[in-house]
Amino acid sequence: MTDAADATRATGAGGRGVTAELVDAFIRLARGDFTVRLARNYTRDTDDLLAYFVNLIGEELQRLLRERDASLRELEAGVAALSEAFLRIAAGDFSARVTRSERGDPMDVLAYLLNNTAGELGDVFAALDRERHVVTSILDAMVDGVLLIDTEGRIQRANAAMAHLLGRKVCSCVGQPVSEILAARDVDLAAQLRGALAAGRFTDRVVRFRGAGDELVALTVNGSVTTDAAGTPTGIVLVARDDRALQQAQARLRMTDRLAGVGTIAAGVAHELNNPLAFMIANLDFALEELADPDDVSRDVARRDELVKALAATRQGAHRMRQIVKELKTFSRVDQDALADVDLPDLLDSALNMLRNEIRHHARLVRQYEAPPLVRGNEGRLVQVFVNLIQNAAQAMPAGRAATNEIRVRCRAGDGGDAVVEISDTGEGIAPADLPRIFDAFYTTKPAGVGTGLGLSISREIVAAFGGRIEVDSTVGVGTTVRVVLPAAIATAAAAHAAPAASPSGDQPVSPSRRLRVLVVDDEIEIGHAITRALGHDHDLVVVHRGADALALLAAGENHFDAVLCDVMMPELTGLELHAALAALRPALARRVVFMTGGAFAADDAEALERTGRPRLDKPFDAATLRAALRAAAAA
Repeated sequence: MTDAADATRATGAGGRGVTAELVDAFIRLARGDFTVRLARNYTRDTDDLLAYFVNLIGEELQRLLRERDASLRELEAGVAALSEAFLRIAAGDFSARVTRSERGDPMDVLAYLLNNTAGELGDVFAALDRERHVVTSILDAMVDGVLLIDTEGRIQRANAAMAHLLGRKVCSCVGQPVSEILAARDVDLAAQLRGALAAGRFTDRVVRFRGAGDELVALTVNGSVTTDAAGTPTGIVLVARDDRALQQAQARLRMTDRLAGVGTIAAGVAHELNNPLAFMIANLDFALEELADPDDVSRDVARRDELVKALAATRQGAHRMRQIVKELKTFSRVDQDALADVDLPDLLDSALNMLRNEIRHHARLVRQYEAPPLVRGNEGRLVQVFVNLIQNAAQAMPAGRAATNEIRVRCRAGDGGDAVVEISDTGEGIAPADLPRIFDAFYTTKPAGVGTGLGLSISREIVAAFGGRIEVDSTVGVGTTVRVVLPAAIATAAAAHAAPAASPSGDQPVSPSRRLRVLVVDDEIEIGHAITRALGHDHDLVVVHRGADALALLAAGENHFDAVLCDVMMPELTGLELHAALAALRPALARRVVFMTGGAFAADDAEALERTGRPRLDKPFDAATLRAALRAAAAA
């Protein structure tokens, strides 16, 4: 083709050359219009090749665009499928799966990972669910109650046994503060739980819960802290055990041991009572004979002086008998849960006095008291411990050799401030093979028929309940020392010696010389006569022998009494019931009641008597004690 012909094609028939078409085509391609095409003449000249090239670029770019759009749609569909599967898994549906392309591309890999993850999570959660059902079954099968409590003291879970113990539905406890189901005296446990988080655990705490209808249920509680993986406390597990049957069985064992000791004690007590009774009866016979002719006695000064001596000796004998009875009451008292600050030398003397007759046949007694601190405990139970230990010491030595054997009772303060009681004997000692077993229940080294084998076991249990311990040192052929260590009581002197509050009734203190009007209520007629003889010269007494008679007297208009002396145990209407009636009818007079008791009442009555807050005179009492109690009551 000539140069002229080329030039003519370049300009085209319309005046636009090939170059302009190419520029226009590339501009459209650059703008994304991949449909652009140039006409070809298929002559394979330069223009045709350029058109072919442009068209090829357009077709290829259009194909790539279609593939890109298809990939994008596939990607969007894959992402949507993954998202939907993730949402189902997050909602707990571990059966969710994504269809794989099996091409090994990124979306296929993601689908593979998600499907595997869902399967593994499903297995894990299924295992956890099985474990949860097992734990739930275990909790609900337990006879002990379980409470799960968070760090704020709110109940997160309660098992069926806890609901049964409290007489509540399980759901009624969940979400409540634990203080809502505790008795008033134990609500501080909720605050103590925070301290338990730091301490780690607490054991064998007797806690009173409020059951259905506000019935109080005493349960023995153990607790431990729950933590997360980092060791941070997350709450507390409380396990509550209803061991009232166990406590009753233990109480029966203690009573069995106590009754076993009564036989030995009874002989000594009978001896100690019979001696003063002998001279008291003789002196009273003498007094009655002398007073048969009072004029004759009044003229004979020597006979009158002898009569006074006889009556004074009789009074002294009565005091001895009262002390013996008091010690027996301490040994056998029923308020086994009552705690007080206890002076150990006094309890040791009580135990020694009850065993005096047995000790004198076995050994000489040496007391060594070195001002030990007071301890917090129950008098009756501690006396039982010391009776057991002293009795063991006496029985470790043969009778009839009192001059060569010794029982030493030492009471002192320990190096750490504890109170220490040591009871030593010069008996045969305990063999090393027997020493590890001496605290086992029913194990004894005594001859058959002597002892129950419960004494040391029960003694250790009692001492441990008060935070103490028992230690034993023994050498065969030398003797044995039993050491009781008890923690010192926390001082409460400020509260004990606080000045009495002013009378809520506004009454003025009673003058010691003022004559009082006193109502005496006692079903024992001679008690009424005796009180009248003791107080009749100084006060006006009205004596009735039934609680109902006292109420009838008040209802009939006898309204002014300065004080009431009332027996606790009476037929028909007891002293406690009379006091309750007075509290409703005459509250001011109810605050001036003094109870009198021989001490023979049930544990529930003892608690009820304590709740009244009124003073108690233990029979027998002397005239001075009676007058002091009467004045104090009248001034209330």
